[in-house]
Amino acid sequence: MAAELADMQRFARYGEQDSSYLLAVITDEDQASRVELDDGQVAWQSTIRYDRLERKVDASTGEVRYEVRCIDPEQGGRFRLTSLIAEGERGAEFSELVRFGERLLTFDDRTGLVCEVRGRHQLVPRQILMTGRGDERFKGFKSEWATLKDDSLYVGSHGKTAEECWVKRLDRGYGLESLNWRTRYRRMREVLGVEGTPGYVIHEAAEWHPVYRHWYFFPRKISTEPFDEELDERERSGSQLIIADEAFDDVRAITIGQRVPERGVSSFKIIPGRPNECVGLKSVEWGAITETYMFCFDLDGNVLMNDTFIGAYKCEGVEVL
Repeated sequence: MAAELADMQRFARYGEQDSSYLLAVITDEDQASRVELDDGQVAWQSTIRYDRLERKVDASTGEVRYEVRCIDPEQGGRFRLTSLIAEGERGAEFSELVRFGERLLTFDDRTGLVCEVRGRHQLVPRQILMTGRGDERFKGFKSEWATLKDDSLYVGSHGKTAEECWVKRLDRGYGLESLNWRTRYRRMREVLGVEGTPGYVIHEAAEWHPVYRHWYFFPRKISTEPFDEELDERERSGSQLIIADEAFDDVRAITIGQRVPERGVSSFKIIPGRPNECVGLKSVEWGAITETYMFCFDLDGNVLMNDTFIGAYKCEGVEVL
């Protein structure tokens, strides 16, 4: 019998009888990630936290709701991840989490590092991704989203510029191929009404659905106006989920909940064993303010857990373990 494909293996680790899920959430602390170790060595750090997501069904109405329960740091709910690799004096800016086979992977959007998180708090480098097609210049790939499709890991960037429209595909042995997704990113801008305007779309959250065989993208920022940093932080967050067939020939968008202008989606995952239900993160970066909220929704557009504050810091990756 053929081995189960990686995407279905990841989806099948919980079943319909399950209602409690262990989550991992990782921070991207930008410039604040730089630290000095006890021996005087400069390093870069991130925090990985573990939480419980509980699914509840109302017996009288059948309504599904989720609740998040934070695990106390003293009970193994928080760990520091330390990296000694940086680019331009920045590192450990982890933007996503994905379970690939038996390994939990995270992605540094500054250096292009792909790291395994081993034993909950040890970082083990597995691959280095370079910007664009990979041989243009010596700059790490700005990894922003990652998902499994069939037996491969796909890692993508914002899609805002031409070099950020490349996607990296890795096999189980971490062999690497660079794919030009410029046409696919353009199709998503078209469905959002942004193509042909001076505006932009910024992607940080995407999932391939191994059961429905569709791509799902939840843009963090959507604007028909030129980029303005202050307005971008304060007003440009989106609430539209993009649904595309495998070849991006059929692309549409639906609205998920009420838009909060400063809260943009930085990660989401399909809940294993629940093909129509998802958990996600919304991040805030507004001046000196950083915050993260967790929420749940289904692929029909219903909110299953309202935005729930989980910390006064920026998290950009969530995975169901």
